[in-house]
Amino acid sequence: MPKNHSLLRRCTAALLLAGLPFAVSAEVVATVNGKAIERADVEAYKQENAEPQAASDQQVIDELIVRELIYQDALTKNLENKPVVQEELAEARRGVLLNAAIRNALESNPVTDAELKKIYEEQATKFDITEYKARHILVKDKAEAEALIKDLKQGAEFAALAEEHSTGPSGKNGGDLGWFAPQQMVPPFSQAVQQLKKGEVTDQPVQTQFGWHVIKLEDTRKPEPPSFEEVKPRLEQAVQQQRVADYLLDLRNRAKIEIK
Repeated sequence: MPKNHSLLRRCTAALLLAGLPFAVSAEVVATVNGKAIERADVEAYKQENAEPQAASDQQVIDELIVRELIYQDALTKNLENKPVVQEELAEARRGVLLNAAIRNALESNPVTDAELKKIYEEQATKFDITEYKARHILVKDKAEAEALIKDLKQGAEFAALAEEHSTGPSGKNGGDLGWFAPQQMVPPFSQAVQQLKKGEVTDQPVQTQFGWHVIKLEDTRKPEPPSFEEVKPRLEQAVQQQRVADYLLDLRNRAKIEIK
């Protein structure tokens, strides 16, 4: 989760606590020269940093104590007044505001489930594909491929011929190509496969840039499309990216920009 979201939660929690001083009291886990470190600080730090999530609370508290000691020392030495530190603080502030502006743009136009489901349904047709399971024998010349087809028609076993003659990497596995979608293969090969029925072998060798193929179609299937819940995170991310792109485009269109 982005750090700014954790910061937002902390600020919100602080406001709620301030509004109910007699109902809720902050749990102080340590003090450093009078400065309190609260349980909320521990939880926020664990959220903001992936590694400490596996650490014990005491380890995180020790880390926060060290950070507070260093921070207090920097203030005591007036390091914030050094020009280089001023520049770094300004750049950090700029980064925080950049993130805040983008977060605000997303929060003002949130992504809804209805919107995501509409996109999912529109893209569902892309999942309606047929996958093929086939074997092939790849040789260098057409005459050899034709001879292999003749042998197959006379009862030769396809896998055995593939192991003996195929120059392709699948030859050692009897020419087994496993399951594949048509677009995964070069056009002449995929077109030939789609014209076959289960168990059929190509009547003529199929030429591609790799050589001459003898192809046997073993099976077909229509894979189950992923559920909405499975693809929802990816869809939401894509829509958010588009929201940000639209936001940036709007800023550019409304701005006077001169490039020299």
